[in-house]
Amino acid sequence: MTTVVTRHFTSWRSPMETLTRMLRTHPKASSFDATLLGTCLQACLECTAVCALCADACLNEGEHLHHLTHCITLNTQCAAVCHATAQVLAALGQGDAQILRTQLEVCLRACRTCAEECEQHAQQMNMEHCAVCAESCRRCEQACQALLGSMSA
Repeated sequence: MTTVVTRHFTSWRSPMETLTRMLRTHPKASSFDATLLGTCLQACLECTAVCALCADACLNEGEHLHHLTHCITLNTQCAAVCHATAQVLAALGQGDAQILRTQLEVCLRACRTCAEECEQHAQQMNMEHCAVCAESCRRCEQACQALLGSMSA
């Protein structure tokens, strides 16, 4: 006879708590600081969504659209890179450390470039969605840098 164990989850956990908890239970995550890894993973996931939303907001700016084509492209690229980085971060089991380092470097570069563009539109064109995107990109850039800094060479 098979016994089925059921757990009742009555308390809500933040996404960061859940990620950190998952990383602490992963058998191969011990070579990383679970907090830094969780923070970076969360930042990448957030930035993926925020950049996609910013690109969509820019597409709906009507009369300003022609000024925003470069921003839309950078938003789209940054979202794709952040998504890919989250995928690489989540594949700890048999991953290659150099691939992870390279992916983190690409991600922080994409985030920096997107943040710089969005900061210009936030300041010059008073576009609040670009300000929000720039903040998210800067958080992701910093999280990637912190994780990179924690990795042994």
